[in-house]
Amino acid sequence: MGSYLMLHDEAFRELEQAVGEENVSREPGVLDSYAWQPFLNEDPELWTVRPEAVVLPGSTAEVRAVVRACNRHGLKFKALCTGWGVHAGPTSEGVVQVDLRRMDRILEIDEKNMIAVVEPYVSGAQLQAEAMKRGLNTHLIGAGPVCSPLASATSMHGVGHDGIYMSYSPRNVLGVEWVLPDGELLRLGTPGAGESWFCGDGPGPSLRGIMRGASGAFGGLGVFTKCALKLFNWPGPPLMQAEGTVFDSVVEQPENLRFYGCVFHEAGDFADAMYDLGEAEIGYLCLRVTMGSFPMAMAPKLYRKIMQTRNIRSIVYDVLRYPFTILLAGDSLAELAYQEAVLKRIVLERNGVLLDMQASPVAPMLPLNLIRASLIPAAFRLGGTFCTNLDENDALDSQMPWADAIAEVKKEWIARGAILDDGAENPYFVPYENNTWAHCEVVHMYSVHDEESLEALKPIAFLSTLEAIERCMTPLSVLTPEVRKALSPLAGDFNRWQKKISAGFDPGEAADAGLYTAEKDFDTSGVNREKVARFQRLSERLKWSEGGPPEQ
Repeated sequence: MGSYLMLHDEAFRELEQAVGEENVSREPGVLDSYAWQPFLNEDPELWTVRPEAVVLPGSTAEVRAVVRACNRHGLKFKALCTGWGVHAGPTSEGVVQVDLRRMDRILEIDEKNMIAVVEPYVSGAQLQAEAMKRGLNTHLIGAGPVCSPLASATSMHGVGHDGIYMSYSPRNVLGVEWVLPDGELLRLGTPGAGESWFCGDGPGPSLRGIMRGASGAFGGLGVFTKCALKLFNWPGPPLMQAEGTVFDSVVEQPENLRFYGCVFHEAGDFADAMYDLGEAEIGYLCLRVTMGSFPMAMAPKLYRKIMQTRNIRSIVYDVLRYPFTILLAGDSLAELAYQEAVLKRIVLERNGVLLDMQASPVAPMLPLNLIRASLIPAAFRLGGTFCTNLDENDALDSQMPWADAIAEVKKEWIARGAILDDGAENPYFVPYENNTWAHCEVVHMYSVHDEESLEALKPIAFLSTLEAIERCMTPLSVLTPEVRKALSPLAGDFNRWQKKISAGFDPGEAADAGLYTAEKDFDTSGVNREKVARFQRLSERLKWSEGGPPEQ
């Protein structure tokens, strides 16, 4: 944690003036409640750096006042919305945590133009519920419905089950209100020209690429206080009434929605079927997770028994190796029937097996667990927490080998007992926009109470990066200083440009840019020396020069 020195009185008084006495604190107990964060935290103490103070602004004007106070007093600031993970906290001492929970309003839903304007603390579930009442829906990220659509659209990743129909978060931004690191206010897109929130670019040159990029700046370029998001058609009912809790929820199935499971034994058949789905332009939701993922999340004790039973394990992870779950949604029963016929033909031609999930006992649970993305957070249940190995969004064919490569990395550490046995190949694989490209990440489960588990995190991160370099891929985990330092020289020296952008927007270095520009060497003390040498040889051979990429 950070030091226990109190923020000096003059700076604290300015923060009080900015947000009101009741909305700022430097009490140690309050600060510790923000510093405790085990998710994605490799520190065995499970604390993040302790903030110097916490402020809760309630408006854009108050955010600007906080940012300006930080600039005047040599403090840094870091904003958070729902705060899922260590990345939401400070990366160094001297940081004021800006908690945006008071800014929780849906400002507008434009039904005709299918646009929503939201503040930072609006959750995905909140926006989805209101949108569905109007025959619309919003993209939800895989982390679950409690997360902020604004945060994922402006500042971090943004992949979700519905990517086949709704793409991913940064593709749906239609304008933002942005408090820059010096406290100035910038509106991007049509709002910046005094128009309504219907376009995220122009007029003239656009800053959206700098604002967002592939992964976002993780708070390193200021605070986003409003965001317009594209909404999508929802052919289901305005309200899906549920009974029971998430894992045993019962939801009446809308007649124009239908879930199917599709299973393939060969990787090529799976990939071809995915491409066929895209060409046919069907599917409202589609994802590949292993067949074992469902009992892993919903019934961990049963899952452990499955993993100890060789024949059942072989069926789940070998015979049923390439599955995907798909939701078909039609505005009419005739449209749904057409999509079903197309899906059946694709699966048949690609040597797969089609499972009608409506007839299964889990059917009443699917709407909440998949349409509302409620199941994925249950991944914490098996070991207590997990980490993930992401690669850059890329062509579907490029993604297929990634799951296999990371599975090989994991097998060594599963055999050692350092991480939990999840079958090794445990991808979260989501196609985007009619399946021409996709997202793939492979998680590994571990216990924060197991020192050997924590010691395995750094070697796994290094070896995953080596696998990415071997395949000329870019991990989406470039947010970590180690990966950024390793890959930047091999990819156009991108971090040099990020540092220039950061310096241009934030000459006073007031924003906490630790996850945006910081660099750090990998800790390779627990890694095979041959692998380290291979990493060094590849890095030298693939390094860019001032003249451009290396000649191959």
